[in-house]
Amino acid sequence: MRFALDDEQVALRDALDKLVAGNRAAPDLWQRLEELGINDLAAEASAVEVVVAFEVLGKHAVRDAVASTAGVRDDAELATLATAAYLLGAGERVLADTVAYAKQRRQFGREIGSYQAIKHRLADVRIALDFARPLVHGAALDMTPRSVSAAKVGAGDAAYLASRTGLQVHGAIGYTLELELSTWLTTIRELQSAHGTAAFHRRRILDALLAERAG
Repeated sequence: MRFALDDEQVALRDALDKLVAGNRAAPDLWQRLEELGINDLAAEASAVEVVVAFEVLGKHAVRDAVASTAGVRDDAELATLATAAYLLGAGERVLADTVAYAKQRRQFGREIGSYQAIKHRLADVRIALDFARPLVHGAALDMTPRSVSAAKVGAGDAAYLASRTGLQVHGAIGYTLELELSTWLTTIRELQSAHGTAAFHRRRILDALLAERAG
């Protein structure tokens, strides 16, 4: 399935990305977003627009964003999907920062990104994220429990792979609080179990498949 955003959705993504990127250091960022109507978006917009918005929020690790998903239309499925989109954005950001680091960090006279072992690890993350995105977008178009669970598992696994790979490529510096990477690592680990663990969602997928086969 190929998913393409329409012009309005692209404009929403780009405008929100620009706004958040320019105000990431603001301690009251989430309050500003609330004043600009981010909660209205979650309450009134389509599931696709919620996914678009929360992927951007995950890319910038906006605090309090995921906590707000608990009240998204009081809809557990949409809250789970918003969390999956946030994880997808967080995974993309970790991959981008890790690639940038691998290009400038030198060891034994070469950038570490030139080594095959590093390339293969980063490629695995790229593939995982690319496979997770259609699951998230597809669930926004067809919000069945099975599709939402598949999106949560796919995005969670891909983001976790990105975080583990990012930590390994950065080495010991990846553990430091001074490095922004730690923000995404902590967030991804916490969100893997938000709105249902991977085991819960895998079981829900299996139950749906068995019911379909029996029905």
